[in-house]
Amino acid sequence: MGTRLATNNIRHGGTKSAEALTTRLLGYDADILVVTEFRANAAGARLIDRLEQAGYDTSHPAVGPKLNTVLIAARIGIDRSWLFSESLDPRHLWCAEIDGAYVCGVYMPQNTAKLPYWEALIRDAPTSGIDLLIGDFNTGTNDLDKDPHGAKFIGPEMPGRLIDSGYTDMWRSLHPDVREYSWFSRPEDNGFRLDYVYAAPDLAQRIGFCEFDHAPRLKGETDHSGLVAVVQDWP
Repeated sequence: MGTRLATNNIRHGGTKSAEALTTRLLGYDADILVVTEFRANAAGARLIDRLEQAGYDTSHPAVGPKLNTVLIAARIGIDRSWLFSESLDPRHLWCAEIDGAYVCGVYMPQNTAKLPYWEALIRDAPTSGIDLLIGDFNTGTNDLDKDPHGAKFIGPEMPGRLIDSGYTDMWRSLHPDVREYSWFSRPEDNGFRLDYVYAAPDLAQRIGFCEFDHAPRLKGETDHSGLVAVVQDWP
């Protein structure tokens, strides 16, 4: 069966579709779950309660209830968690050790604000031993990762530089010539691939499945598609 990974951006804490999104996230039956745009508010507390009732350990940075951040949940336990960089806002890069592997949950800022976070990942993730980078990266390349009519990404070179540092974009490695998007602009309806799983070399060799789940976006539960991957022989 392997170890299942899943990520979904729940849009401003998921408050408007909290029950449907909680059911969706639990339905992934993921061993490791990364939730982006999580908020530490009442809806967030209910989500954590449901996850913990289902056997998950959870971790997220301590931020205000109106700020979007990353929640990491692991059914196989979280040994410890930490901020990726002392010089950057922890709500955008949050790390956890899960059964001997290092996972970094990613929720990149928008526009040029994301560039220092990308630079930090490219510079420090390989030497820090991060095995998985997973979440909403808010950037792609300006060719297959966006609708030809959509606005160009800021920092389109960043994914390539991260790959050059040793990580594999798992969805793209399994779908080399495909256009498939996880978020659409409104009202233009241009598609963009914003959500990713990047794996370090040893782990990348053991991921043979990585697919989008468009149901939460198409059903209006959130504005992002989910992304699910399977790792054989974790960690």
